[in-house]
Amino acid sequence: MARKRGNRPATGKNGDNRELTQFQKSLLKEANRTITLRSDGHAQEATLSEAVIRRLFQVATSGSPHALGHVLRNLNDAQALNQALIREKVAEGERIKQRLQNRLDQAVLEGADPVWIVPHPDDIVIDEDEGWTMTGPMDEEDLKPIRRRVTMRNIFLLQSVLEERLSDAPRLGESDAPAVETAGSTSQVFATLLNDNLPQRFQLTVTGFLFETMRYQRLTKRELLKTTRLAWAAIGQPLPRGTILPPWSEAGPRVEHMMRVLHDVLGQMRAGTLISERDIAERLGEMLRR
Repeated sequence: MARKRGNRPATGKNGDNRELTQFQKSLLKEANRTITLRSDGHAQEATLSEAVIRRLFQVATSGSPHALGHVLRNLNDAQALNQALIREKVAEGERIKQRLQNRLDQAVLEGADPVWIVPHPDDIVIDEDEGWTMTGPMDEEDLKPIRRRVTMRNIFLLQSVLEERLSDAPRLGESDAPAVETAGSTSQVFATLLNDNLPQRFQLTVTGFLFETMRYQRLTKRELLKTTRLAWAAIGQPLPRGTILPPWSEAGPRVEHMMRVLHDVLGQMRAGTLISERDIAERLGEMLRR
């Protein structure tokens, strides 16, 4: 049935239009925009929808509120439909989350590590005001960079224990450990930075860091040397046996300089002043040599 000009959008079988029209989307966006109103010499913030309602009452006391009433009816229709769609999205998210949880439970029964199951139910975030979103990796391809960062974190943690052993620093938990920077500080900082930038379920807690450190500390010096060298070689970085990184007091300024350089180069790339890979590489090299 054709719509007549000025009528509301045609509805579905249940009386609900199941998709917001472009007009309704624009109306909701504009209605939620915050503006500043002045009343009795005072400024206060309000959404446009609140301003319309306020104006409607003002007009109603002085004349016909037909025009504003028409806008208000359309706004109410759009808001009602939007809430219905959000409820549907929330229900959909809950169904997906439960389905993934069932799949995860079965995988755990079969001996799989729950952390590496994707997609993971913990990555489904349900928001009663928005619907649902996926915040974690969807498949093995998405998981690859996370695996690399987890591996690097663990290697730096292992490296820090090795450096402490080689420098004869007191082990974690010893009551007479002096509060001084030791060899291993740089590796500890890198391990922490990598850990903090992982999705939450892949992060080690403070207790997790402690347990991993103590596990590595149980290794003999010979085992630590061998394990650390093999770990670096496995990721294509065959460091000489017993390599020690400089302490953070030396490495920190270099890392901060590199971060500033990367920030500047990214800004130039966004501005369009650096485009080709060659120009980017040359600019990075030039700034890092300063």
